[in-house]
Amino acid sequence: MSRQMRMILCSVFNREIRALSALPEFRDVVLMSLPAECDLAEGRWEGIPDALEGCRKDGHSGCLIGGYCLTQACGELDLPPEVRTLQKAQCFEWVAGKDVIDALLKEDAVPLLPGWLKSWEALVDGRWPGSRKKAQGFFRDAGKKLVLLDTGVHPRIGDDLRAFGRFLRLPHETYHAGLDYLGLSLGRAVLGWRLDREKAAVEDRMEGLRERMAGYARLGNLLNTVTKASTEEEALAGALETVRILLSPRKVAYHPVARMDPEERAEDTPQDRILSLNADYAWTEDRTGFFLKVALDREPAGLIEVTGLADPDRRDHDLDLGLALAKVTGLALSNVRSLGALSRERERAGSAEAALVDSEEFRQSIFDNAPVGIYRMTAGGRIVYANPALARILGYPGVASLRAVNAWDLHLNPADREAWQSVLDGGQYVQTFETRLRRRDGTVIWVSDTTRSVKDGRGGGLFYDGAIEDITRRKQADAAQSRNLQFRMSMAEVSGRLLSRAPIGEMSELVLEHACRLTSSPSGFVGYIDHRTGRLVAAAMTPDADEMRQGHPEKAADGHGRQGIWGCALENKKALMTNILTLDPRFKGLPDWHLPVGRLLLVPAVMSDMLVGVLAAGNSDEGYSEWDLEAVTRLAELYALAVYRMSTEDKLREMSLEDELTGLYNRRGFLTLAEQQIRVAHRSRKVMTLLYADLDDLKTVNDTYGHEEGDAALAAFARVLREAFRESDIIARLGGDEFLVLAVDAGDNKTDALLSRLRDKIRQANARKGRPYRLSVSLGTARYDPAGSSSVQDLIALADKRMYEHKAAKRGRKDRPTADGPGSSGD
Repeated sequence: MSRQMRMILCSVFNREIRALSALPEFRDVVLMSLPAECDLAEGRWEGIPDALEGCRKDGHSGCLIGGYCLTQACGELDLPPEVRTLQKAQCFEWVAGKDVIDALLKEDAVPLLPGWLKSWEALVDGRWPGSRKKAQGFFRDAGKKLVLLDTGVHPRIGDDLRAFGRFLRLPHETYHAGLDYLGLSLGRAVLGWRLDREKAAVEDRMEGLRERMAGYARLGNLLNTVTKASTEEEALAGALETVRILLSPRKVAYHPVARMDPEERAEDTPQDRILSLNADYAWTEDRTGFFLKVALDREPAGLIEVTGLADPDRRDHDLDLGLALAKVTGLALSNVRSLGALSRERERAGSAEAALVDSEEFRQSIFDNAPVGIYRMTAGGRIVYANPALARILGYPGVASLRAVNAWDLHLNPADREAWQSVLDGGQYVQTFETRLRRRDGTVIWVSDTTRSVKDGRGGGLFYDGAIEDITRRKQADAAQSRNLQFRMSMAEVSGRLLSRAPIGEMSELVLEHACRLTSSPSGFVGYIDHRTGRLVAAAMTPDADEMRQGHPEKAADGHGRQGIWGCALENKKALMTNILTLDPRFKGLPDWHLPVGRLLLVPAVMSDMLVGVLAAGNSDEGYSEWDLEAVTRLAELYALAVYRMSTEDKLREMSLEDELTGLYNRRGFLTLAEQQIRVAHRSRKVMTLLYADLDDLKTVNDTYGHEEGDAALAAFARVLREAFRESDIIARLGGDEFLVLAVDAGDNKTDALLSRLRDKIRQANARKGRPYRLSVSLGTARYDPAGSSSVQDLIALADKRMYEHKAAKRGRKDRPTADGPGSSGD
């Protein structure tokens, strides 16, 4: 899958794209814009086919971002599978959340994007040439006011908003959306692409491994075939045929090398370069093939020419197989020549006895010079014979010192030895085991032990014959490959959960689980910085860390403070790794209540150079490596995205003007609109009344009937307020059981009428059946006089004081029933 994605948006987002391109989360993404015309009802894109063709030529994945206008723009296009389309109903929904947009639409507002607003005059002149009245009518039908969703990247955009507002003769205001929501929205699309890319990479890796294993299996068959060849021609024919089967080239040929003085060799051809540089291979000029050196005793014997490879994308893989084939071919030719030399020596000897002696010497030579360790040992572990290679593999200075050791003591795990012996004693077949042995210096190696049990005529065991090969590097490579695969799978799972908008607690638990699993750590901690308080919140921890916290509840996640090794990592926002914590110069000791820590990985989660969280893993049985640090660092990057998303969504909720439960304005919405209304009332010399209402006995309703019924009571009173007051009045739920109403153009002579209408609506609501309790409120009012200088906060404080006076008066008369029941607003 492509290593880069091209995100295509319309030109309305041109400046926003330039601002977001510098963020680290878009490091492998090309953000680009295409010309588009939009009149807020429909849009026309230009250049989509050319942009997609550019993606194809550059090998990029493509992603079209837009609104409903994309449906028409892409309707007749046959989009390839590597191009995805992400749409919302309207383009401005990419800049602000659904709650914000819904609130604006409820106010009959027309949301505007800055990029669109910059070119409104050109649009009007192009769409309605010479008829601006039609344009005014078109936009007025869309709403009653204009709201600019300001992203903060267009200087002096307020001038364009005022000009457009004057043109339409509509009121206008600005909502400061910023770039956070747009960046988060595009970031989700990028994370989805990265997840698909990781999955494709894992699948490609597995397919490559399957192909490589199949190739090496065929290579084993070649070894069996060519080593049985009796002539050089047979060995070469078998090698070339295997090249054809494995690599499917257009041409395969063998070129014997004539001996030549190195100073006389030219370097004009790949063949000459191999010989002059003593290299193992050289690519052809067009890099669609290669020449492989076949060597006998380190001397070049010939070149295998392989040209016209079937799949150029696999040429590195094919070269690896080719190099292995060349080495096997060299061994086969050496074997044939050795057999020929032996045969000639036998003929010259002229007697079977001389030939036998020579054969014994030849076998002894093979035994002593074999590259693998060869041994014979008794059932009790005494080494009878061993060759020098085995002594070298196990780190002994010679065969004599190795024979002084009991072979069973070399096994790291006694259970492996017992299993090995029980299988061999059950039959005479050759068996191959993989086990760990301890070398003379104490280091541990992996070996492949191919052995058989030699028995007497009655089936009793005599001794074991075997050959040992050091496979430590292969095991390490396999382990690294397994860890890398596990790492990719972990990243894919965490990325997928991040895309699913999982809660921060769930994300924290998942990140901790993968961090501990990848690093084999029994102890761990994950926490995030609360953007409101700036404190570190413990979001997930292993049982030992949780037990520590439960035992010391007074210690929060910030119990470490910002001192020592912990504070150093957080203050510098740099990852830290130590395998002996007490020897680290930054270590200042652990608190008495802290669990023991020997090894430690501490990685801050950072977003836009700001600390947003921290991941810690500790006490692994084996020392931490750079790989462990890289794995936890990558998890910390994803966790930073999760924390950033959480804080952004919290801020968006805080920026909302509407109370979710009642649908009224919330505190922020009320204060914003009330301050605007006071400025209007001051200029127009109008009197207003502020009403403070407190729903009585809400706690009793919650305790008696449950919180759901308490929420129902709040929603019911909100409906009463909507029925009692006008649409022009500002009605809000301040929080809990408290409500505010700013009655516009309502002086002293109208206040009594407003209160009377409210009490009537409460009586009507209580007369309806189905509610096991009655609605009752305490009220307080304050008058706004445009001749004075009262602020919104002054009015709220005065109305609140009078509301409590009303509530206290009702408590004093609670034993005297009224027509509306105890505590009624009719008191």
